Amino acid sequence: MSDFGDGKWIVGRKPHRCDACYGPIPEGERHFNYRGMWEGEWQNWRMHEECHAVWDTDDCGEFSAGDFEMPERVRLLARGAAC
Repeated sequence: MSDFGDGKWIVGRKPHRCDACYGPIPEGERHFNYRGMWEGEWQNWRMHEECHAVWDTDDCGEFSAGDFEMPERVRLLARGAAC
């Protein structure tokens, strides 16, 4: 249960990592950012649009970091960054 917080869509000013799939979120990419307190702990997590869509439709509410499968677009992006 959420104590308080706010989630919003933002465009990153620097690279980040998706907390759902651990894939890269490049600078300038639109993604979802949540900040607040959840069950007494401060939270600040980010998700790709694809990961947020799974989370939103799955209505899982809670998720463990890295549990989601990395979207194909992000997998290709990560592979290119590793070369």
